[in-house]
Amino acid sequence: MTIAEILADQVQRDGFAVVPRVLDADEIESLILAVDRARAAADQAADPASLRRGQSTFGLRDLLGRVPEVRRLAGSPPIRELVEPILGPAAFAVRGLWFDKTSEANWNLPWHRDLTIAARRRVDAPGFSSWTVKAGIPHALAPVEVLESMLTVRLHLDPAGPDNGPLRVLPGSHRLGGSAPTEVGSWTDRVHPIECVVDRGGAVLMRPLLLHASNSAASPDHRRVIHLEFASMPLPGGVEWYDVARAEASS
Repeated sequence: MTIAEILADQVQRDGFAVVPRVLDADEIESLILAVDRARAAADQAADPASLRRGQSTFGLRDLLGRVPEVRRLAGSPPIRELVEPILGPAAFAVRGLWFDKTSEANWNLPWHRDLTIAARRRVDAPGFSSWTVKAGIPHALAPVEVLESMLTVRLHLDPAGPDNGPLRVLPGSHRLGGSAPTEVGSWTDRVHPIECVVDRGGAVLMRPLLLHASNSAASPDHRRVIHLEFASMPLPGGVEWYDVARAEASS
């Protein structure tokens, strides 16, 4: 089996896979600079896309639209080589987020699944609920069949070790088996959590329905992550993805 096939099998079985050395040092530095420019512009404009705690910015929404370097990254061969064996060659990026866990913004997240998608406009279609607007972008809880056909790629611009609040996952919990997407207790009672320790430049592939969490960092430092969500089909019921970033055109 190829490495791509092994990763695809692991994501199918466990709901996640850790991939080392996806980005090199030059790519990482370029992405940090590009995101910092976009973050500073959002902060200066008091843009709601900038996620803040006190005076500290810990996140940025709409990365595909705001940071051309990230949009190119989502369609680049190294990322497509991770995504296509799982979602197929027609896959496309639909959302980009940036997070940074520091001493000024050191949070924890309880066990949860990622159940929300970003849409171009609100459409009262079957299966979509709890519509809200974040930074001017409509969001809704999506049907399970939509979430089952998606993949998240978390690209780490800093190491994520045991002391700085790495992602924790419950292997296999992406398979609902008739349980409700919001159900947590039965999984935490019987599945041992895994910490996704990732070196700088590595990635975590994750199904959105996988139960995941993170603790506050014991030794907080930068833990910058570019979070990219990919889909493989149009949304049903007349709902449209807010953004669609496809593979780079071959020359």
